[in-house]
Amino acid sequence: MIAGMQRSGMRRWRAWLGRLALGLGVMATLLPARAQPQRAAADAGLRIAAVVEDRVVTVRDLDARLRLVLFTGDLPDRPEVRARLLPQVLRSYIDEQLMLQEAERRGIRVDEAEVDRAFAAVAAQNRMTPERLAALLRENGVPLGTLRDQLRARLAWQRFVERELRPRVVVTREQIELELARRRAATPAVRELRLAEILLPVYRPRQEAEVAAEARRLVETLRAGADFGALAAQVSAAPSAADGGEVGWVRLDDLAEPVRRAVAGLAPGEVSDPVRLPDGFRIFRVLEVRTASGRDPAEEVVELAQIVFPLPPDASERERARALRRAEAVRPRLVSCPAAETLAAELRTPASGRLGWMRIDRLPPAFAEVVRTLDPGRPSPPLAGPLGIHLLLVCRRGGEEGLRELVRLELERRQLERLAARYLRDLRRDAYIDIRI
Repeated sequence: MIAGMQRSGMRRWRAWLGRLALGLGVMATLLPARAQPQRAAADAGLRIAAVVEDRVVTVRDLDARLRLVLFTGDLPDRPEVRARLLPQVLRSYIDEQLMLQEAERRGIRVDEAEVDRAFAAVAAQNRMTPERLAALLRENGVPLGTLRDQLRARLAWQRFVERELRPRVVVTREQIELELARRRAATPAVRELRLAEILLPVYRPRQEAEVAAEARRLVETLRAGADFGALAAQVSAAPSAADGGEVGWVRLDDLAEPVRRAVAGLAPGEVSDPVRLPDGFRIFRVLEVRTASGRDPAEEVVELAQIVFPLPPDASERERARALRRAEAVRPRLVSCPAAETLAAELRTPASGRLGWMRIDRLPPAFAEVVRTLDPGRPSPPLAGPLGIHLLLVCRRGGEEGLRELVRLELERRQLERLAARYLRDLRRDAYIDIRI
């Protein structure tokens, strides 16, 4: 879910971008053939920052992307800050070019109407109108096309992953049973952390020292007050980038030894030193700490739906009262997941509809308390939440069947993320990439 807007800039776009998994970066200028980039850029009076296959990233493109990162990360636009961020921004830009080109090679196109809807969804998730979002970008020197092209690329990559890679995912009954046994055998009174991460990949051994230095500089920026979630969304190569870097609750004992050592002593809000893992350097931030509940995992699974009535962060009492009246008016109709989908289509409110199987302990605490006692088919009272006023509905309580379904979905997601990461690594390995700055 989205934290909303701060005075000095936009915070994470997590709720909507979380549904656009595995995307990165901003689309660069497009040219029709590899022979064209130098001449076309020169004719336009633009210097080339990089060439990726038959397309160029101009210095102007890269500057616009940096402005977006500075804005969303709530960072000052100073030369030393730009210098710290430039390597990660350029790397993610290049990765996105490769993703977009691969999607196009497979015949995947995203039209303007889809981008319009995505832009409106981002605005709504940040509790504002599309017009206000566009004005805010302009006020901070970010071309509107920078965000629109980013959304276009993420939509294209998501479609490619779903169409081309998901059919390769196979989860067996044995895998599900092993994961269920592992969860039930875990010690109840174990420490759990809610973590966020940023991955800076190391594609080739010779990059090791360079990426390590970049990671240390990024940690300095984060500890100086940069928005971790916003930077994760823009520069991280991990699938969690689409959710502002958040990986959710994890048991400390389940973490790899290098990660456990790095985060075990951190308090909420603190950022780890870079951790070298097989895919690159990861930086972690501890969001929350707790002791595991000890409940049977099957008791913590529900199929959930919601209807959201958006409110801006500075909503007046009149606006809040109006949203409450609207929620009360539709509440009697919220009796099932299909009914939630019908209402969501009718009301066209963001993040509304069927949410699927979820763990109750992953919900915001106030929501979890309500959901634990809510009878299936009976909507909650209107609740103040991160997007405005929420109505929650438990469609079904999970039990063993729901728990198995949730485990299957989680195992599928992990496999799909690994496949997509490997596919991108291979694209970069085989691509023609010429960095000129």
